[in-house]
Amino acid sequence: MIITTCPVCLSDKTQLSPVVFEIKVNDDERYLIRKCQICQHNFTWFNHEVDIKSYYDDKDYAVQDTKKSIFFKIQEIEYNHVLKKIKALKPLPSDILDFGSGKGLFLHFAKENGFGVKGIESSVPRANYAKEHFNLDINTDYYQSGSVFQKKFDVLTLFHVLEHIHLSGNLLGNLIEDNLKKDGLLIIEVPNFDSWQAKWAGNKWLHLDVPRHISHFTPAVLKNLIQANGFKIKSASYFSLHLGIVGMVQTIFSWFGYKGFLIAELKRKKTILLILGLLCVLPFAILLEIIASICKKGGIIRYYAINTD
Repeated sequence: MIITTCPVCLSDKTQLSPVVFEIKVNDDERYLIRKCQICQHNFTWFNHEVDIKSYYDDKDYAVQDTKKSIFFKIQEIEYNHVLKKIKALKPLPSDILDFGSGKGLFLHFAKENGFGVKGIESSVPRANYAKEHFNLDINTDYYQSGSVFQKKFDVLTLFHVLEHIHLSGNLLGNLIEDNLKKDGLLIIEVPNFDSWQAKWAGNKWLHLDVPRHISHFTPAVLKNLIQANGFKIKSASYFSLHLGIVGMVQTIFSWFGYKGFLIAELKRKKTILLILGLLCVLPFAILLEIIASICKKGGIIRYYAINTD
């Protein structure tokens, strides 16, 4: 995999695009965050071949059973809030298609709330977890175009998916056109590159996560992308009880020299020093992230949009 074109507008003039900053993994591996001069989108640029699949098989993205963890409860609270919003915009009975459904947590909670649910997840281990633990119907084919389940859905959701994929071949347009009803509801959530935590952390921001994240959306660019596909934004949120606060915690840690990947460390090696640091920082992180979200500078962007065509 090589990324030398803008993932959103597909411009190949990236050699002329300004470099926001550089991320150096080692002597042989470095990535540039560039800002496209055509559409103003920030993205990860690299002209060396990268085996991107290997980055999803390592310990950072390893599939773990978290049903008894505090993270599961936090995600349940957050997803139930999202589902309440969906019900207000698209009352039951409604069917949800979740693109990039991961381990199936959102679909599990949606199913419990009375929605019909289907998922698309190209990671077989994650899809298998969703099938085995939550009895979900998950398609594991790599999506490019067409109807996946031979029907159209009332709601299409993409939680932290767009930052991972290149939109060449009209991928998002195909997904919407062939799988979402004309009056359907589109929900997209991505990290917010215009957030306070991103600005304060710079190239140490948790949600840069190169090279897995190739896009770094601002609200303006994401709004333009949604509108270009014929949708009008009905509601927006900039707060995440899960990824927003974790991102702010790592940002504060970075001020004191932290260079790790907090999500992975919380999963696999919760040292005493890490736990003590988390307990000290967490109240400030929560307060800062709440204020940031009120100012539309929270760590995530979540848009709810309705088709206007």
